[in-house]
Amino acid sequence: MTTRTTFEDRLLVELQGEIERRESGPVPAARRALLTGRRLALAAGLCAAAGLAVVLSPGTPAQSPAYAVERHDDGTVTLTVKDQDIGVEEQRELARKLSRNGIEMDVQILRPGYVCKGDPVLWGVNERGERVPLFALQWSRKITLHRGNVLVFLNLNDRTEPYRVYVYPTEADVEPCVPVKPTPNRSQRA
Repeated sequence: MTTRTTFEDRLLVELQGEIERRESGPVPAARRALLTGRRLALAAGLCAAAGLAVVLSPGTPAQSPAYAVERHDDGTVTLTVKDQDIGVEEQRELARKLSRNGIEMDVQILRPGYVCKGDPVLWGVNERGERVPLFALQWSRKITLHRGNVLVFLNLNDRTEPYRVYVYPTEADVEPCVPVKPTPNRSQRA
């Protein structure tokens, strides 16, 4: 297997060599004329342009750093979560992408201090000794969606990521979220 050196690699080696030569002693006049400030600036500009061309080249998928959407020939879509911190705006952008494949998505935001009725809530103690609900993220990192499925993101108003994500077979199967204030049950009271 052969490895090709790129223009940027050769330029970097040459610049490192020039730095070593300058540190080791005086530079002959002919060498100084070769590496002028203008030529170094031009070389740096060419490197930047080459890097930008690679990043913006056609065919490069523009995907969120938080998730990836992969469409399959059978009509299914695989949603892979790379980072659980998918904010509401990214969720709405994901909804636009999924709607092109016949997959509905609902983004819900609950008022501060509320959860959906029936959701499990863990309780902890804050720095003032008060009992507070703890919310653990509950959703898988890879979800396969079919045409007609509904993906529901439930967000707490004061959090930057969803706390629950559900997938329903159809819109008729979606269970509505009934917002309630969480309270510890008797067995959890201190």
